[in-house]
Amino acid sequence: MASITDCVSEGLKYPFNDVKKLLVLGAIFALLNLATPVSLRFTHVPANSIYVMAALGIVSFIITLFVMGYQYDVVKFSIDKREDLPGFTDIMNIFVKGIKILIVAVAYNVIPAIVLIIGAFLAGDYTGPAVVVILISAILFIIAFFLQIMAVNNMVANDSLGKAFDFRQIIDMISNLGWGKYIGIVLFTFIVLIIVNVAVGYILSFISLFIAIAANNAMIVSVLVGIIQGLFITSYTSLFYNRVCGSIYREAIK
Repeated sequence: MASITDCVSEGLKYPFNDVKKLLVLGAIFALLNLATPVSLRFTHVPANSIYVMAALGIVSFIITLFVMGYQYDVVKFSIDKREDLPGFTDIMNIFVKGIKILIVAVAYNVIPAIVLIIGAFLAGDYTGPAVVVILISAILFIIAFFLQIMAVNNMVANDSLGKAFDFRQIIDMISNLGWGKYIGIVLFTFIVLIIVNVAVGYILSFISLFIAIAANNAMIVSVLVGIIQGLFITSYTSLFYNRVCGSIYREAIK
């Protein structure tokens, strides 16, 4: 079996196997950043325009579904040990895969979310029980997160939504890999992601400062930073993370 560092280092190199597709994905993420309703704070569009907010929300949701579908393909390519990056031509199929990812994400997080909502309602009158309930919801979110990674892998590998809920097979694969190694790979991946984002965050802060001095316009700064972040950063980290997820599955079935 490959070591934890082997899985992560291979994932770090993967996005550079096709820089053109990396940049295309980056352009999609940049568009998502610009379409996010929060960006209204930096435009001249009235913030209380419900129609504009709704339109931007719909656009953001559609782009997010497409991104999820593309991530599905990245995981599939990783499981199949393909070194190339997925294409963007089969648009409808990508959207269908994105819907599958969304269904799995909602299904695995609905119970922790309900518990969290209960905790929030209790917070007004019963502080002690509310803290306990919120803590339980946090634990449930963590458990759901780790199970969801392998659930998505199992769905992608078998091209079956039902396989995302085959809990016996999911648990068996994690056990085959080893719970310690499984959690270790995921945590190490997130540590690397944090390091990358912190390092890039410093770079972006300097870029923002120079742009702010030159343009003296918050809207321009926001737009340019959003484009840079989506084009070069989010695209890279997305490919890296999903490549490692596929690698986890490959190791689990050995």
